[in-house]
Amino acid sequence: MKKRILAAFLVTSMCMGLVACSGSSSDSSGGSSSDGEITVSIAALNNPIISNLVELSQEYYEAEGVKLDFAVLPENDLREKATLEASTGGTTYDIYFTGPYEANFWIQYGWAENLQPYIDNMTDEQKESLDLDDIFPAMLESVSDPETGDLYALPFFGEASFFMYNKELLANAGVEMPENPTWEDIYNIAVAVNDDEAGIVGMTMRGAPGWGMSGAPFVTIVNAMGGKFYDMDWNATVETDEQRAAWEMYKNILRDAGQDDIITYTYNECISLMNTGKCGIWYDATSNAPNLEAEDSPIKGKVGYAQSPAGWLWNWGMNINPNSSDEKKQAAFDFMVWACSKDYVDLSLKEDPSGASTPSGIRASTYELDAYKDLPYAEPTLEALSNLDFNHPCKDEVPYVGLQYIAIPEFQEAGDTMTEELAAYVTDEISLDEALAATQAAFEEAAEEGGYKE
Repeated sequence: MKKRILAAFLVTSMCMGLVACSGSSSDSSGGSSSDGEITVSIAALNNPIISNLVELSQEYYEAEGVKLDFAVLPENDLREKATLEASTGGTTYDIYFTGPYEANFWIQYGWAENLQPYIDNMTDEQKESLDLDDIFPAMLESVSDPETGDLYALPFFGEASFFMYNKELLANAGVEMPENPTWEDIYNIAVAVNDDEAGIVGMTMRGAPGWGMSGAPFVTIVNAMGGKFYDMDWNATVETDEQRAAWEMYKNILRDAGQDDIITYTYNECISLMNTGKCGIWYDATSNAPNLEAEDSPIKGKVGYAQSPAGWLWNWGMNINPNSSDEKKQAAFDFMVWACSKDYVDLSLKEDPSGASTPSGIRASTYELDAYKDLPYAEPTLEALSNLDFNHPCKDEVPYVGLQYIAIPEFQEAGDTMTEELAAYVTDEISLDEALAATQAAFEEAAEEGGYKE
């Protein structure tokens, strides 16, 4: 049953394009280039922390006879392109950036290389620099085989979620942010801050469709409102009062106090808007906070952080294409060790003391560094990470795990459908009843196709 959803997904994916960061195309033969140089091709996320990795690696990474070729893609494009390549045995890329959701079934389908043999054969220098014992266990577990414990990806940076807010704009509006606000609190504050005449937006969130885009904040709103997506018998539970309240809250915030062009916003547009100093609140990943505190940020030192009623847990890590040549696999692994190491953390802080280039949410030692621990977002990030329970996302007992997603392969299509309906509802193309009914049907179909129902 799972094959049908995967096939439909791959047909869509084949239409997606590619933007090559280096301007050179990768050797897709699985071997070395004609001059003996090995080109390691990397499908990377268009994200500030990873973009900094691209820049720093081009300047500092040294491996004789190895060239790095980055393709930097928007999240939705990366996910579709990577899944197409992995599922069809392609060799365009040797390294993919993926998250725990992909790990859940890429391991099962044999789409990712088992890294344990490479880890076992690391040099002493690599072992000391990578220091797996220093990485938060939940981050390693999320990209490991649940049966053997073998690692299939190295986490590069991790994140929870929280509210980031402009303290000056809230003060000017005469409102205060509670330490632990409810979504009702957030709505009221956002409306108070919003000022159309002054060009001030009360609150921004991702609005672009995609389960990893608008779906990320939205699913946590559902969880916070007491909603869920399935009962213990895998019956879809979208058409409920709790879900209805979450859909209404998301729309009301963005329609009454949100950005123009709501459904075009990814986290990159949210970063840009927040950094103008004309936005009161932003709800998103903790890993985005360093961009607001960067040296060139207009709002550096003006940002406060508050915990969300229900957050998310994620990491972006690197895994190896099992169809690449052995020579490329080893070269890929060596680069991954360098990028995911304590040494890289030190390098990133040396180059950018603001912490905006430093991988967050992965290593305990990062939050003990004098250069990092007192940064405004460091302690709130640790608190956000400590408040999460990946295995218990909802108020009620549910048959699935995952906080901003459901860890089943079928969620990919159902979640995308949900966010498309959400976008149509927010822009008044359809009614809430229509949006809920279509999403209910999508999740019912997902449960049936996955064979989860008795």
